[in-house]
Amino acid sequence: MQATKQMPALEDLRLFDTCVTLGRMVQPGCPEFFATAEALLAMMDRYQIAEAVVHDHHARVIQPREHGNRRLLAAVRGQPRLHPAWVLEPPQQPGPAAARALVAEMLDAGVRIARLRMRPVSPLPWLWDDLCAALADHRVPCCLDFGSATSTCGSLTDEDVSNLRELALAYPNLPLIVSHVMGGLGVHPALVPLIRRVRNLHLDITGILEFWSRVACEVGPERVFFATGAPFTDPGILISNVQYAPDLDDAAKRLIGGDNLRRLLEAAR
Repeated sequence: MQATKQMPALEDLRLFDTCVTLGRMVQPGCPEFFATAEALLAMMDRYQIAEAVVHDHHARVIQPREHGNRRLLAAVRGQPRLHPAWVLEPPQQPGPAAARALVAEMLDAGVRIARLRMRPVSPLPWLWDDLCAALADHRVPCCLDFGSATSTCGSLTDEDVSNLRELALAYPNLPLIVSHVMGGLGVHPALVPLIRRVRNLHLDITGILEFWSRVACEVGPERVFFATGAPFTDPGILISNVQYAPDLDDAAKRLIGGDNLRRLLEAAR
């Protein structure tokens, strides 16, 4: 039987992965990590992923986070397809000065996207206010990491959703991307209604297909971002979910595949 609709070629989608972990991890049962940028690029070539936002594994799980963030800069230096994301958490010192200094250091290092570590505690607005205000001043896109120490994949509680709503509404110029969340049969049931109500809240595709495709079709493809969650998730199924999505036209697939992220990175200042 001949297909009735021609799917876009992967090179036309210009895939830009929003969630990739780089670094070494020694723990039984964990997947093989990309120890070097070259190993990651080999995977990207195999799946025809044009670019990727990369964060360091040790920056997610080991204090002080700045050691992993700095190691990441060295690891991706000279690799224009790899875009570093610093893993951030609120500075110990309260007040705007420390938060502004942290964001200025990140921007001075050429980093235009952050990964906010929302565990082990829920994203309490009073705790995150200073850092979110500093990031919003520069329109830095932020991937929200609810994962455990062993994976970027996480889930949301009722408290998380409520706190996330308060933060997003307080900083409408701060692009927030809920990254690699699942749970039960999908994502938290209040997340899609929240995205409908809060214009700066976005979702990546590493959750259940029915949820992100619903957001793309009913709210708009500009609210959805391609991501693989590699190495914790195999990229193949996620790529095919975008490439062969029956309810999305090619223009929407290009937005999700990478153009949405490119737009946010260009707007960061």
